Amino acid sequence: MQPVVLVDTREHAEEVIRHIKESGCGVVKTKLEVGDYVAGRFVFERKSVQDFVNSIIDGRLFDQAARLRETGLRPVIVVEGDLWEELRFRKISPNAVLGAQLALHGMEIGVLYTEDKAQTGALLCLAAKKETKSGVRTPTVKKRVDVKTLQIALLASLPGIGPKRAEELLRKYGTPLNALLNYKSWDIDEKRHAVIKRVLETPFDASSSLDDFM
Repeated sequence: MQPVVLVDTREHAEEVIRHIKESGCGVVKTKLEVGDYVAGRFVFERKSVQDFVNSIIDGRLFDQAARLRETGLRPVIVVEGDLWEELRFRKISPNAVLGAQLALHGMEIGVLYTEDKAQTGALLCLAAKKETKSGVRTPTVKKRVDVKTLQIALLASLPGIGPKRAEELLRKYGTPLNALLNYKSWDIDEKRHAVIKRVLETPFDASSSLDDFM
C-alpha cells in the first residue's frame, strides 16, 4: 500500500506536494481542523522562516502549538529556510528564537528545519513511510469551553435575561450562585421578576406554566 500524506485544502504549496509525490507518496487533499499536513501519526505545521519569526513576535506560535498538541497526534513544526540568516537580516536577537524553541520543547512540540520545499516534501513522505502500517488519522481538536462562557449561558437561559444582561449580573454579583441568591434585587421589571421567581421557586414535580406571563 502506497503511503499517503494528507494535505490541508488551504495549503497552497504545490511545490511541496510535487516533492511528496516524487518521494513515493500519495497525496489526499482534505480540510484539516489543525495543521497543514498529516503523515502517519504526525501532524505538521509548515512555516517559512519569515512566518516562524513573525509568529513568535505576535504570539500566534504558541496558540498554534497548543492546538497541534490537542490532536492526539505527534505535533511537529517545520521551519523552512535559513533561520539564522533571517535573524541577521531582520536584526533580531537569536535569544528570542532560542527561548521560543525551548518553550516548544517544553510543550512536547517537535521543531525540524528544512532548506527548502523539496526537503519539506521529502520529510513528509519519509514520515508517512515510517507509519504506513498504522494508516493515517485526521486530526481533530476538542472545542474548549471556558468557565466564563458557561456562567453567562447559565444565567442567559432564564426568561428575559439574555447574554448581555447575564454578563452584567455576573460583573455585579461575582458568581452565578451569588446572582441567583440575590435575584430579587436584580434591576429588571416586575414581569421578568415574576417569571424568574416562577422558574426558580416552583417545585420540579409541580404542574406549572408560564403562559400567563409570556
